[in-house]
Amino acid sequence: MIEELKQLSRQELIQKWKKLFKTNSPQHARKDFLIKHIAWEMQARKQGSYSAKTKKQLEKLSDKLAKSKKIQEKDIKEGSKQTLGFKIKTGTKLIREYKGEKHEVIALDAGFEYKGQKYRSLSAIANQITGTKWNGKLFFGVKK
Repeated sequence: MIEELKQLSRQELIQKWKKLFKTNSPQHARKDFLIKHIAWEMQARKQGSYSAKTKKQLEKLSDKLAKSKKIQEKDIKEGSKQTLGFKIKTGTKLIREYKGEKHEVIALDAGFEYKGQKYRSLSAIANQITGTKWNGKLFFGVKK
């Protein structure tokens, strides 16, 4: 299925998206994004339907969008966060040099450890290091 989708042009994928989802695709979506989401939807439909848990979560998210509220990562239950990006594996050591000082962070099951303290996010650590707001994944080089 994915190989067939890869053969389509971006414009053809946009049309397929519109037909499948009954809505326009995200305006600046890249081809690989369209392929991934179209394939996921086609597979879910082929299997018959989404699980009850997934349906409930989708309904909550769509209600929130309908009310023009921003959906944040905390709105998405554990286990489905992969839709927002990758998860850093427990035990991974991230190293960043900043202003001549080396900073090491270790990924935990829930959060991160930096200088013996636990933090909920990489952003909190990046803010601690720099004194300014930073996207933690960007600061540590794990996000483009």
